[in-house]
Amino acid sequence: MDLILTSFFLGSNEINYLGLWGNYSIPKDNPSTDDGDLQPEIWALGLRNPWRCSFDSKRPSYFFCGDVGEETYEEVDLISKGGNYGWRVYEGYNMYHPSTSPGGNTSLNSINPIFPVMGYSHSSINNNVGSASITGGYVYRSDTDPCLTGRYIYADLFGEAVWAGIENPESSGIYNTTKLPFACAKDSPIACESVEGSPLPSLGIVYSFAEDSDGEIYVLASKGVFRVVRPSRCGYACASEIHEDAVNPPPGPSSSTAESVTIQLRLVALLIGCITWFIH
Repeated sequence: MDLILTSFFLGSNEINYLGLWGNYSIPKDNPSTDDGDLQPEIWALGLRNPWRCSFDSKRPSYFFCGDVGEETYEEVDLISKGGNYGWRVYEGYNMYHPSTSPGGNTSLNSINPIFPVMGYSHSSINNNVGSASITGGYVYRSDTDPCLTGRYIYADLFGEAVWAGIENPESSGIYNTTKLPFACAKDSPIACESVEGSPLPSLGIVYSFAEDSDGEIYVLASKGVFRVVRPSRCGYACASEIHEDAVNPPPGPSSSTAESVTIQLRLVALLIGCITWFIH
């Protein structure tokens, strides 16, 4: 506690002299290195309460952070060097007017905010469960569910709600998001609890996500650890999923009809998620 209080009241020069920063260094190209008003460690500004950040394993320049909102909006930000993400002038896309502002009021014209690439309003989840609070996730890079590949998966801490967002077109900065229904695998080693009055399984409180070296995504929740699995294990259809009987498929409809069915399945597949209990 003494170290925390001391570092709070000392300037960066005094902290450097006393060796209180610990064993690390600051890159010379950090955006705040030459800014006398900011600590040189600062990479980006305007985040209220980042909760879980991750890099896209296939595109490591893409750095996503879930940022918990105040009253109306939860956001996902694509973090860039020196970016200002708007808080406390903006909450998501909306103007925010706090009764007081530390260090004086920040004017609208004094910043150039970067708005969220994804997010959701508090009114879009079950407000009876509790206050909305985003839990940032990962870009799905596994082949297990090919219909989720390339989509950023995130959730609400309390709301039993999961979303997937994908950049379209690529490198445009424009993301299309979809709220994902999800189900428990029929062959899950442990039966999932259900939500009263809902077909969805109960995850409880979604604390965090995790990613392994194969790009598999895990959901760390109060009801257990879950993993995204093949859609067919949960009774969902994904046109891109390879089944064991794909080598000798049964007779099907004509080519034109099959093409129409495939398109419909792809559209449906974008709206689903499939999970199972994970036992190491």
